[in-house]
Amino acid sequence: MTLFHFVKYHIMSSHISADNIKTSYLILYNVASCAVYDRVGWPLMIVQTAAILELVHVIFGFVRSPILTTAFQVASRLFLVWGVVDIFPEVQPHWAFTTMTIAWLITEIIRYSYYAFNLAGFHIHALLWCRYTFFFILYPLGAGSESILVYKSLPYSGQLNVIYYWIQVVILFVYPPGFYMLYTHMIGQRKRYLGKGKDKAQKVD
Repeated sequence: MTLFHFVKYHIMSSHISADNIKTSYLILYNVASCAVYDRVGWPLMIVQTAAILELVHVIFGFVRSPILTTAFQVASRLFLVWGVVDIFPEVQPHWAFTTMTIAWLITEIIRYSYYAFNLAGFHIHALLWCRYTFFFILYPLGAGSESILVYKSLPYSGQLNVIYYWIQVVILFVYPPGFYMLYTHMIGQRKRYLGKGKDKAQKVD
């Protein structure tokens, strides 16, 4: 069953209620975000900007993700696509842009697929395992690539605006503790969902 077919089936077979409308919306949101990640460039920037909705979902209680880690991740992605890659196209040919995009792409295809299937009632252990295992490599790859792009953009930001240059320098120093927060959060989530005696596929967080 394809993503499109199970989304259509879920919407058509659900009773009309506030919970079902919310669930259907979240399924469509995750499926759309997953589908867009097979392209780069403007679609990448659009998807990352639309990730602001992740904060909206937390604020309104649609999902139970920690608001601090969600806000940091969304803010860092927005800064990279609009505050670095868009403003300084000189860094786009750098290999770090490619590795960053690959890390984001794989991470989000797994994450959005996992959430969409779970919300529709399909608990796939392979996706659960990928969701809470691939981050061991993808998170350092993504964060490292992001840091390199920020560093490589410093000469151009210095020419553009001295204040913005120092803002980027501060952000580089914020990256290590921010990455540590996200990484340890995911390690905790892995223990929660893949640890012994845990229910491996019933909850969406």
